[in-house]
Amino acid sequence: MKRIALLLSAALLVLLAGCAGVPFEATELVPTVPRSAAELADGLWSRQRAPLVLRHSALFEWQGMRVPVEAMLSLDTKAGEARLVAMNEMGVKLYDITVLRDGSRANFVMPDLARYPGFAEAVALSVRRIFLAPAAAADDRLTVASRSYQTSREEGSATLRFTFGGAEAQLLEKSCRGADQSWRVRYYRYQRRDGILFPGGIVLDDDRAGYRLTLWIDSVEPSNE
Repeated sequence: MKRIALLLSAALLVLLAGCAGVPFEATELVPTVPRSAAELADGLWSRQRAPLVLRHSALFEWQGMRVPVEAMLSLDTKAGEARLVAMNEMGVKLYDITVLRDGSRANFVMPDLARYPGFAEAVALSVRRIFLAPAAAADDRLTVASRSYQTSREEGSATLRFTFGGAEAQLLEKSCRGADQSWRVRYYRYQRRDGILFPGGIVLDDDRAGYRLTLWIDSVEPSNE
């Protein structure tokens, strides 16, 4: 048991990653129609006005290791805040972290994980990239292809790109390439339940840190808080 806990701690520390296959089918693209960068940015699924609660399964992968996690995420993009609570397959609480656009707060981290400097910040960074920031903006440069849209901008020494497509011109990919970072997030299986639009699958690859995070979104509901 102690060996399993140590392996889990070490794997989660580096956030595990790197397999080539993606367990989701690519979104079917449709012909584009006139849209502005502002319309694309305003239509992001995560910008739905009410706070949301997402229940999902996650898989961290790194150097052949695969660690599953069950999690619940409270997401309020209007306030620029998310809170992630995760457990392992045995129901043991691993961490509870609040994520902001420009910072994070560790409410609880399992002692074996808390020993590693920067662990909570690394988890928060992944949540921020997927759900909060960077995000497409109204004044981004826009390029329209026959079946997709791309907006982009420069931030410091990095280039941010956002690709949209599908029946509702939703975000399919965001990426950041620069001197000190190289990562991308891909979004799959967009669906509507009870009027809420959300992706059923998400994959984050960090080429610099060498990890992959895959999310299977089980449900998305309005927050009662």
